Amino acid sequence: MKRISHRKLALALAAGSMMAMAPGAAQAAPKKKAQQEEQRVPAPTKAYAEGYNSVVKPLQAGDLAAAKTAFDASVGSATAPNDMYWAGNLALQLGGKLNDQALQRRGINMVLDSGLASPEEKSRYSFFEGQFAYQAKDYARAAEMLQQAYDAGYRDNNIAAVMAEAYNNAGDNATALKWLNTAIENQKASGQAVDQNWYKRGAALALQAKNNAAASDWLGRLVSAYPTATNWRDTLIVYRDGANLTTPENLDLMRLMRQVGALKSERDYGEYIEALDPRRFPGEVVAVIDEAGSNGLSNSTFLNEQRGIAQGNIAADKAGLPSAAKDARTAANGKIAASTADAYMGYGDYAKAADLYSVALEKGGVDADMIHTRRGIALAEMGDKAAALAEFDMVNGGNRAAIANYWKLYLNNGVSAEAAATAS
Repeated sequence: MKRISHRKLALALAAGSMMAMAPGAAQAAPKKKAQQEEQRVPAPTKAYAEGYNSVVKPLQAGDLAAAKTAFDASVGSATAPNDMYWAGNLALQLGGKLNDQALQRRGINMVLDSGLASPEEKSRYSFFEGQFAYQAKDYARAAEMLQQAYDAGYRDNNIAAVMAEAYNNAGDNATALKWLNTAIENQKASGQAVDQNWYKRGAALALQAKNNAAASDWLGRLVSAYPTATNWRDTLIVYRDGANLTTPENLDLMRLMRQVGALKSERDYGEYIEALDPRRFPGEVVAVIDEAGSNGLSNSTFLNEQRGIAQGNIAADKAGLPSAAKDARTAANGKIAASTADAYMGYGDYAKAADLYSVALEKGGVDADMIHTRRGIALAEMGDKAAALAEFDMVNGGNRAAIANYWKLYLNNGVSAEAAATAS
């Protein structure tokens, strides 16, 4: 998460600090601005007026060392609210010129503690104090002050994102995620693109809290906005590793990983092949292993062995499909139709698969959520997006619903070219 550098923070403070002087003192800012501030905040009391002017004169003359000495000698007498306010402004100006962060921070807190800060000062200075506290690793203080700034209307410098980091470092993961979400929504509301790393950060924070479900949700939002193959891979692996998937469920997730180009390693392809089984889905096993070979994994002993087993089963498997399809239509339940549809889908004959999945659903006695998922996959492979989405909508509950939702995300967003993260 991007934060303001020390230099940028100092420059921002210097640019935004109040420059008004008390009555009778040399003016360090335009006269109109000074007069307006004098009207709102009373001039320093007699107890601090001499000390105040002892700082202003060398500061105006550019003698920063003398001004700093005078400030240190006189600031103890600035105890009244208006004295604290004016002394704080001096500390801000002097600290900005000296690039003295500690002095700037002291000035900010004096202005805030005086109770006389304008609404604009309160919001801006609370933010800067929050930044200073963050850089000092005082995360609880940082979160407190950033919250005050936000509540006072401050919205610059990605404040909500900074708050997320402050709360996370303070040990409040749930509030951190809340503020990161607010940062994203604020960015969208302003018409600006959301950096994809913000979604990734949300997933990382959720994983840090061992909340795989929340991490999967954040990554789902990531692929909605940035559906690259890399982001798809991260999303589906996090979901897979956090869910207790059955072999059939994992198979349909692996099918999506293949579809979005998320299979990369021998382990990926090996897990896919194990979910398929070369004796049950020989056609798909051969197709997947051939794809792995084209992706540089042609020397895998395991994959080549599995391909040999699958290849030896294809002829007999295909020969039995027509009679199985016929039997499926007269069977008492949909089990034969479901298994035959699975076989046809493994060979890429999606139209026959979709038809037999419908027969299985009509006859019943099958896992309806699995059949709706697979019929949706067959329809998606056929290019019938609307029908596929409708099929996935019929999947209810559990891991199957999550897998169906990922397929819907894919149908609605596709896979985009890899893009560099957007700086924010």
